[in-house]
Amino acid sequence: MARRVLGAFAVTATAGLVMLAMATPASAHTATGYAKCDGKDVVLHVDLTQFAPEKRNTVVVKDGDTVLIPEKGKETEKFGATWTKTFKGLDGTVAHKFTVDVKAYDTNKAKGQDFDKFKTYTVDQPCVQKPPTKTEETTTTTTPPATTAPEVPSSSEVPPSTTPAAPGGSAPEPPLAATGASPTWLLLSGLGLVGAGAGTLLFLRRRRSA
Repeated sequence: MARRVLGAFAVTATAGLVMLAMATPASAHTATGYAKCDGKDVVLHVDLTQFAPEKRNTVVVKDGDTVLIPEKGKETEKFGATWTKTFKGLDGTVAHKFTVDVKAYDTNKAKGQDFDKFKTYTVDQPCVQKPPTKTEETTTTTTPPATTAPEVPSSSEVPPSTTPAAPGGSAPEPPLAATGASPTWLLLSGLGLVGAGAGTLLFLRRRRSA
């Protein structure tokens, strides 16, 4: 009797261990990772472990709306028990929101085995600031004003007199016209005429008295 009980217990325990072993790979799926700044760039690391070994698990990695995995030209990215990927050199001048969508082929939601994973990793702030955009310097050319030639008075216009006014406000007398005769000769001629007149007068008086 005791042997039967022990045998039944051993069978039950073995069955339980087998069921636990079958369930363990399904329940042990892990999806981890991180996103961070690495100097001036952003780095994303994704690590998928303890999945079923058959290459029927799928993963899609996006940076916003940009698909990083599967790579261009591939329809899907399939993996087996593990999948590890590090994305380096991502633009560090902008913020990032990465999504990792993992689907395990042994998912059985009816049995409570939901192994679909959707992870989000973010870099909220840019690692570096964008350099200021160089604005083209506008060169302003200043055109000098056109020079205007001074007005020349017409021949009909008489230029104003530049002769300075005499003291007292009266206009100065115009200078005597030059006749070419020397003033000294004019004075001697006058004296000669006066002397001749006086001699003639004296001569006439003597004749009357004779």
